[in-house]
Amino acid sequence: MGFSKNIKKEIQEFFLSRKQYENNTVSTFNNLSNATSLAMFFCISSKTELDEIRKLSRLASKDYRELVIFVFADAYESFDVITNKAIHFFNLEDFTLFGKMKERLENLLEERHFDLLISFEQTGLHVCQNIIASVKAGIKIGTDKTDNNNLYHLTLACNEEEFDIVRFYEQVKHYISVLNIKTTS
Repeated sequence: MGFSKNIKKEIQEFFLSRKQYENNTVSTFNNLSNATSLAMFFCISSKTELDEIRKLSRLASKDYRELVIFVFADAYESFDVITNKAIHFFNLEDFTLFGKMKERLENLLEERHFDLLISFEQTGLHVCQNIIASVKAGIKIGTDKTDNNNLYHLTLACNEEEFDIVRFYEQVKHYISVLNIKTTS
């Protein structure tokens, strides 16, 4: 049983990394700090996390002209009614029985292109990694918590016990300004 689980995990990781490279459309800009469109991804399990995301969205909307936040809840029920149009909430009902994205979610991810994606996902769930791989962004930045760091162009180390989404966002902004990352098409 352990052998078949290991093979299944390796196959999933192969297709996730392959999908990452197929869907990656790199934006072109001289300096990453000039990026204008930002996508954020969260995988949550409680309503309190959703309240923290709302607080962060107010902060990030001042920094970027276009802000879109993708929130995935690993459940079949919704935690709250989302009134902010920048926040797109979805859960397990947006996937088929076999884990394939339903048309609404697939279309939402297909039609958008972002300069920057910041992922706050730390669970390592394959569903979340599939969503991150499907988001089209020039640069993808995430935490180094998951086993699949190949989803990101840049990962930042963070302490799991002291993880704060606002502090992580500020840390990403700092490294963007310091690194002066240039992209090519």
